[in-house]
Amino acid sequence: MDWLQITQALFLAAMMVFIFPMVKRALKNPSESKGNWGSIIMPLIIVIAIVALLISMVR
Repeated sequence: MDWLQITQALFLAAMMVFIFPMVKRALKNPSESKGNWGSIIMPLIIVIAIVALLISMVR
């Protein structure tokens, strides 16, 4: 295992530690998260578009 893989594993673990309480809270109170889909979809579309652009530039 090299340093890059160790660093990636640490970042993945940190992401899970920080995201888990938010997911737990959202599942506990679903009425609060019903109106927030617009704020989730837009950044998701932007990220998908950037990834698609990068993939097309590599080919």
